[in-house]
Amino acid sequence: MLSGIVSVVNMLLWGAPTLALFIGSGIYFTIRLRFVQFRGFRAAFAAIWEDIKKPAPKDKKEQKGLSPVAALAASLGAVMGPGNLVGVSSAILLGGAGAVFWMWVSAVLGMASRFAESALAVVTRRTRDGKNRGGPMYLMEDMGNKKTAVMFALMGVFLSFTMANATPAGALASSLADSYGIKPIVTGAVLSALVAVTILGGAKRISTVASVVVPVMSLFFIGAALFIIVTHPLAALSALVSIFKEAFSLSAGIGGLVGTVIRYGIARGIYSNEAGMGTDPLIAAATSEEDPARQGLISMTGPFLDTIVFCTFTALVLLMARDSNSADAGSMAAEAFAYFLPGSGRFIVNVTLALLVFATVSCWACFGEECLLYLTQKPLWQKVYRYGYCLIPVTMAGLSLNFLLDLTDIATALMAIPNLIITMMAIAVMPKGELDIAPLRKSVRKAKKPARKETPDRPARRKRKARPKPAPSNA
Repeated sequence: MLSGIVSVVNMLLWGAPTLALFIGSGIYFTIRLRFVQFRGFRAAFAAIWEDIKKPAPKDKKEQKGLSPVAALAASLGAVMGPGNLVGVSSAILLGGAGAVFWMWVSAVLGMASRFAESALAVVTRRTRDGKNRGGPMYLMEDMGNKKTAVMFALMGVFLSFTMANATPAGALASSLADSYGIKPIVTGAVLSALVAVTILGGAKRISTVASVVVPVMSLFFIGAALFIIVTHPLAALSALVSIFKEAFSLSAGIGGLVGTVIRYGIARGIYSNEAGMGTDPLIAAATSEEDPARQGLISMTGPFLDTIVFCTFTALVLLMARDSNSADAGSMAAEAFAYFLPGSGRFIVNVTLALLVFATVSCWACFGEECLLYLTQKPLWQKVYRYGYCLIPVTMAGLSLNFLLDLTDIATALMAIPNLIITMMAIAVMPKGELDIAPLRKSVRKAKKPARKETPDRPARRKRKARPKPAPSNA
């Protein structure tokens, strides 16, 4: 009976009104911030490249927080989870190829939402014990909603144990057990050990690990997908055409289009990039960046890289092998890659899934700990949280997580709904010039202009001495 009640509550919270809130808020942020995801796109990647080239400080104590690029790597590591494989498979199974197009729409609108929430996190953050602390709960507190802030922090701690830890660990254990017969307890034990080594070193070690794992994982998976696409160009073109063709198909009527294609595309896009959920501001506030607009630009590249880049390669390979796909979202990606790469396809997907899960579980520890530190400043609870977090993969591997997934969805909604509403209220009263990206765009334009070649200075010519005029004669 309890599971039935939880399921009903979950359906109500994630019904049409919540999805409309995500889409409506994304449209509002896009208009209010003057299409920041398009105007600031080039400036965002220029800022990332500028930070990558910047030499690390000789004394690490001089840097107050994480670098913006390290925070982006940690954020991508947290959101790039099984949703990038299983979520895309589920969207295609339930909504067809057209759902991929609406995943893109949710990502584009989510970029504006991500800019707004991350920039506000820098504006409202605090400094405690020499470290930057911030997130939606501090914004809620400043807006006079202390109880909502406490609820947000509680749900964040809960999600760090469930959605970000137990769920991906269970998915990885199940996949390796089906493919190679590895016992779930073994997978959980190895994952727990790796996570412990990472998160017990603090936020800087987590961001360092993420800055290595995320690029390697992405290049490994995208490289394999790109090889499949290049070697089968006609199938890739047909898959791409089907995305646009089915995105607006009325074969099942208006209700079928809205109720399946658009609904599942939007929902799985949100699940993939977490834009608007309030998780990224927790790490954005911990950076050393002083300019809120610049941090917002760097953060908003997350939904683009996660959904529009990574998920698109997944979707294309899935649609290219559409006739051979099974009806199980969990094994759909592995079977699609194995169809084109019989000897190594399944191995590639499993390795990618293992890296995705490791990055998600490790990086989400930062989010959960920030929420815990808002509730209590006692070091004992911080230690209890870290050690308990490390034990979740080995204790939860192999268990049925259906009931836990419903609770996770409810907690996610209880975080996202107040975060979006409070963020819209804060952006509405903020002066227009507060988050201006014009100076950042101008700096990019100046950098693009070719520098003039300096001509060597020519030696100055000596002035000829004027000849004395002859004196007038007395004749």
